[in-house]
Amino acid sequence: MSNIDFNRLMQSAGMAIAQSREALAIAQQMGGDHAAIKQELMAQKASNEALAAALSRVQVQRRVGDPHIQRIENIPGRRIPFDLLVDIPIGNNISATQQGTITVSQEGPFVAVARFATFLSTYQFQVRDPETGGAPATFQGRSFGRYRPISSVFDLNDGQPYSEVSQLVAFPGTGAPHVASPSNESPFRSMETDLRILFTNAGSSFPRSNQEVPSTFWAKHIADPFELGALDVFERGEVLAFNVLPLHVNNPPFGNIQQFGAPNPAYPFLESGWDAVEGINDQNDPAAADADPVTRLANGILTIGFHGYRIVQQPGVAGY
Repeated sequence: MSNIDFNRLMQSAGMAIAQSREALAIAQQMGGDHAAIKQELMAQKASNEALAAALSRVQVQRRVGDPHIQRIENIPGRRIPFDLLVDIPIGNNISATQQGTITVSQEGPFVAVARFATFLSTYQFQVRDPETGGAPATFQGRSFGRYRPISSVFDLNDGQPYSEVSQLVAFPGTGAPHVASPSNESPFRSMETDLRILFTNAGSSFPRSNQEVPSTFWAKHIADPFELGALDVFERGEVLAFNVLPLHVNNPPFGNIQQFGAPNPAYPFLESGWDAVEGINDQNDPAAADADPVTRLANGILTIGFHGYRIVQQPGVAGY
């Protein structure tokens, strides 16, 4: 072999050795990169597992619409049982709409759970001496200070009038008689009212039903509270207005027959339908034949409102 061939062979061997070393270095570098990638993936996996564990302990509450709207049970404040009531006088011979209002105070919102109403009788009567014509004397009727139903739907005595005229004298005869006649003796309960009730909320952007409700639907039975279909929240400063329309005057004389013809002189008087119940002595006095000596003042007070609870809060902005 010549020197030229030997030199070429040595050069080829050196190049092969150099390329082998370079390939080995590249392989070693790739192995290191692979290990680094593997280590990074393991760290990412551990991080993802920790995040998943944290998310599993978090309770997410979904809100729909305005995020400021809260559930009633989440409104902060102390709950106190509370009644919102208003007294509405309904006087004698009143058949026009009467109104009463309630303003929710600034201590906190009011949540209504039921509604109720009752009617207080303040029945009085005046008696004038038919002979002297002097100043009348004022007396309280038997129903004075007693609560009465707000509708006649529970009036079970309806249709049970007296069958004959009765003139009663108290034993042993020192009392004067009263006359109970089937022509005018009322079978209904004294100072019982019937109403149509319109409730409006003057301070709310969303109105209530805004229709008149018969008083027989305002309370159950005689005077049991009527549970609402849902909790009704009234904010601080809102004005609750009750408009009540009497369907008849208190103790109306409708249907009574005047000058029945017996006993003589002509009794009973037209407005004496509840005299026997209220303790009015509609006596058989000939001097009172031409004029009724009794003036009946069938006044009453309707108490109406809501039962529920107040959420007492610190003074501040009305928003919760």
